[in-house]
Amino acid sequence: MNSRTLIMVTFSAVFFVPVALRAQGRSSWLSAAVDAKGVRHRGSEDSGLAPWMTDAVKTVNPDYAYRERALGQQGSGLLRLTLDLKTGLVTKVAVVKSTGYPALDDSATNAFRGWRWKPGKWKEIDVPVTFTISRRSSSSEPVSGPPFLHAPTGAPRRGGRP
Repeated sequence: MNSRTLIMVTFSAVFFVPVALRAQGRSSWLSAAVDAKGVRHRGSEDSGLAPWMTDAVKTVNPDYAYRERALGQQGSGLLRLTLDLKTGLVTKVAVVKSTGYPALDDSATNAFRGWRWKPGKWKEIDVPVTFTISRRSSSSEPVSGPPFLHAPTGAPRRGGRP
């Protein structure tokens, strides 16, 4: 029996994160955003994809380096992105809640610097991130290739597997 490793890196409360949040009872980790008028909006576990996540026009996968995976480094965190209203570019990334590992925080921070949103809509966006390694028993071939990224539905992806 071979051991099959599934590597998942998730951004936003789209697919994997809501399950983890319910299990941890941490609804404060849901995505949130401040719109162009300064009004704060909160994501909801029941409302599906948050509108600010559907406005993402470019997403970039984080690097989940072999070293961190080999050391079993996993964790969930929350990052706050400050956007330029005119361009939709990320101008600042701050770690609100660490994943527990500086290398994972840095990887997520670097990836989010490459994200872009529709201009003129959002000033600030809080995005949960989870780095996970799960082992499954399988007799099939081992998983190869880059980590999975669960990006917002409809948002363009670069790298990773669908």
